[in-house]
Amino acid sequence: MNIRAIAGLALAVAVVAAGAFAYFTGRGHGYAAASARYETIMAEQVAANQRAIDAANRDLLRAADALDAKSQELDNALETIDLAASADPDGGALCLTADSVMRLNKVTNR
Repeated sequence: MNIRAIAGLALAVAVVAAGAFAYFTGRGHGYAAASARYETIMAEQVAANQRAIDAANRDLLRAADALDAKSQELDNALETIDLAASADPDGGALCLTADSVMRLNKVTNR
């Protein structure tokens, strides 16, 4: 083989090696960049989900407190009506008295 052929072959091998190096290095950097971007997007999504869950939990606690207050209000009203019924001297009568009718109206008008 002559020197020119060997030099040409060496140059071709060097060009192929440089191209392969550039390809695989760029591919590795691209993978790393895509992976970092994906992890950032996933972290943002996890944070958004947690904020939504926290907001829903706050709303649920507010609704539970409102329901508890309404239940307590109803219990108090029923206790007042029961006390009034037990204090009614005509509570054992076979017919409804005017006081009994008014107590029933309080219960049904709620």
